[in-house]
Amino acid sequence: MVNYQIRVYQDSDYQSVRGLYVSGVRQHFPRVCRYVLKQPVIQASVIVSLSLLLVLCDSLLLFLFLLAVFLVLGRLLLKRLWDLLIDQNLRADLQDIWASYSERPGACFWVAQRDGVVIGSVGAVPSDHSPTDLELKRLNVHREYRGQGIAKALCHTVHEFAHLSGFTGIVLGTSVIQTEAQQLYRKLGYRLVGTSPVPHTFAKLINYTIYKYRYQLRPSPDRPQTQE
Repeated sequence: MVNYQIRVYQDSDYQSVRGLYVSGVRQHFPRVCRYVLKQPVIQASVIVSLSLLLVLCDSLLLFLFLLAVFLVLGRLLLKRLWDLLIDQNLRADLQDIWASYSERPGACFWVAQRDGVVIGSVGAVPSDHSPTDLELKRLNVHREYRGQGIAKALCHTVHEFAHLSGFTGIVLGTSVIQTEAQQLYRKLGYRLVGTSPVPHTFAKLINYTIYKYRYQLRPSPDRPQTQE
């Protein structure tokens, strides 16, 4: 069992939190590649492209060379799109974590720390869609420390914060490829309430969706209520 502590975010954690996010998302890239290759529209495109190459090439060696170039270019394009997604999020709430979470009413950001090193993080902000719901965001745990209950503990920290702040529910979104995260949320009592496509042309083409979950907090008679 790893010894760690969960505490409120400090400005000195800035680079560690951003680095943790980047490394975590980049680790999903191989899974993204497999997901893309399983999509019917991509499989059809690959079959058509390979058929054309086979017709146009007058030698097996040339065909294999062009096939390798085709696959490399496809992977580079997908990698570029994935990096753009990372950069987009770094320029959003992770651009100024203190302003996005620490200074915002009803919001907070926490880190899990071991021996002075940040190994996990999670944030929470009031939902844009319901004044009584809190949104859980940026749950990340360093690869070496996964499977040891840290993500669960970070989620419970958000639950307690939501409870004390008077929210009645917690909402979140996670991508279709993040199956481990989906399992964690279901075990914690979250219910799948819907899906939505990522607002990008290529993402819509490959059916890359966001799964939306909600957790209903248990009511407490002495808990303060959020204002509608």
